[in-house]
Amino acid sequence: AVVVHANNKCTDTGDAAKATVKKLFLKQLSQWSDGTEAKPYGRDDGSAEQKAFVKDVLGMDDAELARHWLKMKNLNGTTPPKAVDSDRMILKYVAKHDGAFGIVKVDEAKGAEGVKILYEF
Repeated sequence: AVVVHANNKCTDTGDAAKATVKKLFLKQLSQWSDGTEAKPYGRDDGSAEQKAFVKDVLGMDDAELARHWLKMKNLNGTTPPKAVDSDRMILKYVAKHDGAFGIVKVDEAKGAEGVKILYEF
């Protein structure tokens, strides 16, 4: 699931939520629709969560994602979102920052304080 800060005002659902998350994660957009700066968190490349996110939400494979970040770095110095190795740490970071979002197992997100599920995949 993609989790966001509990105060996130994004009302997108389904494919619209997926499209918004994709643009924010790939840093093609830097702000949520309400103007809050987006702060994406990824997972370690080898994790099941990251693999599923890249395939199902981004619609890419690892090589395409690597090329995207290389291109972004060369164009304007943009780097990939910080990779975090556990659901617990993602939930902690997302709960702490207004525009933050990250990828966690659905079961971990349910009932977690300070976050809400924006999109399940």
